[in-house]
Amino acid sequence: MSEAIRVPVRKITKAEMVWLGEHFCRHGHTFLEHYSCFLSEAPDTSPLHENIGIFDIETTGLKAPWSHMLSWCVKEHGKDIIHSDTITTREARDKNDKRIIKSAIKEIAKYDRLVTWYGTRFDLPWTRSRAIWHDIEFPAYRDLYHTDLYFVARSKLAMHSNRLQAVCQFFGIEAKTHPMTPDLWGRAGSGQQEALDEIFEHNKEDVISTDECFLKLVRHMMITKRSI
Repeated sequence: MSEAIRVPVRKITKAEMVWLGEHFCRHGHTFLEHYSCFLSEAPDTSPLHENIGIFDIETTGLKAPWSHMLSWCVKEHGKDIIHSDTITTREARDKNDKRIIKSAIKEIAKYDRLVTWYGTRFDLPWTRSRAIWHDIEFPAYRDLYHTDLYFVARSKLAMHSNRLQAVCQFFGIEAKTHPMTPDLWGRAGSGQQEALDEIFEHNKEDVISTDECFLKLVRHMMITKRSI
């Protein structure tokens, strides 16, 4: 197949290579022949299996010292399971996101790899910054790996914009059906429950659409051991 990508033979063990040669993809070929299928199907029984979570956060601002978290979501890759938490009205009014930061870190620590959209520049450093400020232990270097689809799209596609919504529109993936406005962010930041609920729906939509983009792009990239 022209779309197939090569098995990274220098990075896997003999036992893992044998497993790939003895198990078959949905097309009836071994995973050695269709390694791209192995990456997209991600069989749970594989010795190479990674527990992948699609991670996204919503905050009141882009810089950690002057903003707080409103919600977070982690979608289990390839499954209709989303783990999440939202700030309470009282916490938002007090700008106290310690509890929700702690719950986010507890969840992401369960995974081998996180997949984000622009998480290298925002979601992960922002969360790390707030965790350190709250004196909450954040996963250490190489505790888990990270794939940022924003940079995959930027390097592998020729888009007019590399924003998640633009790439989803190009692929025909439904995304961001809840429009965001400055007024909505302001009301959510001050603890208005209706606004917080809308932000949370947006958060969930992002991890769902990011996972769908991951399935589209996984055949066209190398899964690296880049740490969060």
